[in-house]
Amino acid sequence: MRYLALIYGNDDIWDYDPDRQTVIAEVNAFNRRLTESGELVSVNGLVGPPVSVRQTDGPPVVSDGPYLEVKEYVGSYFMLDVESHERALEIVQSYPGVTSRGGGVELWRLMHQG
Repeated sequence: MRYLALIYGNDDIWDYDPDRQTVIAEVNAFNRRLTESGELVSVNGLVGPPVSVRQTDGPPVVSDGPYLEVKEYVGSYFMLDVESHERALEIVQSYPGVTSRGGGVELWRLMHQG
C-alpha cells in the first residue's frame, strides 16, 4: 500500500528552532532508515508560495497562495510503500518533527493504479 505523508509546520517551528540542525540530522537519519528498508518511495521539501488554480464560470483562474487562514502549512512530504496501514502509522508517529517539535503529519492512502 502506498501512502502520502504531508508534513505541516510553521515559521516558528522551522525558522526559529535553535536545534534546527539537530532536527535536520534526525530527519536525514529517518529518511535513510526508510530508504534502506525499501519503504521510502520519495521525499521532498516544498518551496512556496504556491499558486491556486480554480475553475469558475469562465476559464481557470490562477492566483497566488496559500489561502489557508492558519499559521501551519505543508512544508514537505514523503511517500511510503508499506505492507499495512499500521506500519504507515508507526512510521509517521516516529517522524522527528512530530515526536519532539510540535509539528504535524497528515497521512493519505494513495489510490491503487489499475
